[in-house]
Amino acid sequence: MKKILLFLFCAFLSVSAFSQGAESVRKSKETCWGLGEKFAPYQISLGFPLSTLDLDDGKKYTVAFSVNALIGTAGNIKGIAVAGLANLAENYYGIQVAGLANAGRNSFYGMQIGGVLNLSSNANGLVIGGVNNIAFDTLNGMQIAGVVNYAKEARGVQIAGVTNIAGDVKGVQFAAVTNIAKKVKGVQFATLLNIAEESNFPIAFINIIKNGKMGVALSYDMMNNTVLSFRSGGKYTYGILGVGYNNLVNDGSKVVAEAGYGIHIPINDWIEINNEFKAVSVGFSNDKTCCNFSYLLAPSFTFKNHYNVFGGASFNYLNTNYVNSNDLMPNKCFWSKDGNYNQRMYIGYQIGLQYVF
Repeated sequence: MKKILLFLFCAFLSVSAFSQGAESVRKSKETCWGLGEKFAPYQISLGFPLSTLDLDDGKKYTVAFSVNALIGTAGNIKGIAVAGLANLAENYYGIQVAGLANAGRNSFYGMQIGGVLNLSSNANGLVIGGVNNIAFDTLNGMQIAGVVNYAKEARGVQIAGVTNIAGDVKGVQFAAVTNIAKKVKGVQFATLLNIAEESNFPIAFINIIKNGKMGVALSYDMMNNTVLSFRSGGKYTYGILGVGYNNLVNDGSKVVAEAGYGIHIPINDWIEINNEFKAVSVGFSNDKTCCNFSYLLAPSFTFKNHYNVFGGASFNYLNTNYVNSNDLMPNKCFWSKDGNYNQRMYIGYQIGLQYVF
């Protein structure tokens, strides 16, 4: 009888020890993914209520692998999450792909791909959205959006099909239309407009920079183009948009349009060297064109803070199909070709006077 009691007592101790060991392993597995978190190796959902984790319970778990036909919810995702519509979590670590949106209440680390939208407080990594990407606090990495990127503070690269919006930027903003920021330490590139409080390297036709330069210039060149242009930019780069008149055009409109980019090389407070890359269209007609592409190297002198005189030599390529275009052609050129389009390469000049706001 004593042997039987002793055997039962030992068996009880063994079962208790095994249970405590299993519980210890379970708790260790839970806490290794985050303090106090519950861990689920996977989450599979075909739509509520057909899910391995229900909607409320899922918010308490950290999930390693999540596949959802519609919407997946979890406390944290540390691994891969794929959803037909949306992935919702407190924090993301890894890769998230959703047909509609990825939304994280706090932080994201890794890669997000959303068919429409990606949301997070802090985005760290690569974020790709079909329409918008939004980082309510900080971006550390890259945002790529079909329409708009937003970050309260951006450290990295923003690429948008229409507009990038950020507070302070350390890196690059690249937009098809507009960039908007506060203080920029890096480059802003947009086809049309850059707006910032401080930006030394804005590249667009129009740059509204609070601590930058803006002015109106009247210029004349070797082709007899007289152009009134708006010039705007930062300390080193600027944009040019202008319209003017050429009385030598004898077949079509005499209107001239000018667009380009420039680079300042400061020498001192009142002297700088301007480098300008411009395209000029002379005359407007349904079937006739005259385009001149040039690089201008022009010393620039500023006096009394508002008045600027510039002028220099230019390297030009001219292409026109005007029948009577001899008056537009330079008398001397170092390369020419005539045919349906008359082409010339030549050395020219431009001079101008600018009023700086």
